[in-house]
Amino acid sequence: MSAIVPDSVLVVGSGSIAQRHARNMLALGVGEVIVITARDVTDVTDFADPRVRVSAEFPDPCPRYAVVANDTDKHVRTARDLVAVGAHVLVEKPIAAGLSPELEALAAEVAAAGRIVRVAYNLRFLGVMGVIRDALARQLLGQLLFARIQVGQYLPDWRPNRDISAGYSASVGRGGGVALDLSHEVDYMRMLFGQPREWYVRSSATGVLGIEAPDVFDGIYAYGSGFSCTVHMDYLERQARRQIRIVGADGILECDIIGGTIAIGTDAPITAEDSPAIFDTQTTYVAELESFFAECAGEAIAGARLPTLEDAADVLRLLVPAGAQGR
Repeated sequence: MSAIVPDSVLVVGSGSIAQRHARNMLALGVGEVIVITARDVTDVTDFADPRVRVSAEFPDPCPRYAVVANDTDKHVRTARDLVAVGAHVLVEKPIAAGLSPELEALAAEVAAAGRIVRVAYNLRFLGVMGVIRDALARQLLGQLLFARIQVGQYLPDWRPNRDISAGYSASVGRGGGVALDLSHEVDYMRMLFGQPREWYVRSSATGVLGIEAPDVFDGIYAYGSGFSCTVHMDYLERQARRQIRIVGADGILECDIIGGTIAIGTDAPITAEDSPAIFDTQTTYVAELESFFAECAGEAIAGARLPTLEDAADVLRLLVPAGAQGR
């Protein structure tokens, strides 16, 4: 991956993902991480490093590279502000709480300013995704017939010591809800199979968790030649799962990301014990930063690439009914 290591990077936000980005940047050797937040972060270990500077406002001049990791409903506005001061921007997923004129304005401003804005769907960089992409490129399964992608995890287990009703995941207005939170699955579906022709989706709030935001999502995505992919997401399963099953005329691929196994056709399964690197999620966060820094520096990118604004907008389109996209 890239050897580009910036002297300075700005991070907007101070939550768990912002802390992870700061930690990974310092490990890569970034000279200074400027954290923009109004919160008191004196007790945040990742910000105690002397190379971290905390501020309530953008510095002048602003660093060339910036990461947006605040609440989802603030992503687009913050990205626009950063593009206006000349930064390339990596925005945490999802790009926004929904399609909007402001998102279209960001795309126009990025093009006019010649800046790069990418969206941090880190699972694109998981090693096992490369294995799946290779199997599909080599047509090991023959004609694709159907696929199922599913992810579920009990929301209170995400941050056990916090009230889930106070988090953004519980709030529709702040960009919460299972479809946006776990939209990785729709992003890598697009990476594997492309943009579907038609789709039907349904979200629901069961009330079990006592939150207003939907906690169950199901989507059916239709492609050409009869192929379709179903995607299920939920906040409810006590036993976390993240699985992919692709059925072809000549074989089946089954991948359990959390369990650390992938089986392709009749070949013996590859497990995390055999090849731990391909199931190592932590490396994906580092890889996406390296890819972002490299692309902004004009280096050629091999392998997985970060989603563009249009890619990320297409993910949003696939989370709502085809005729109700607000455009």
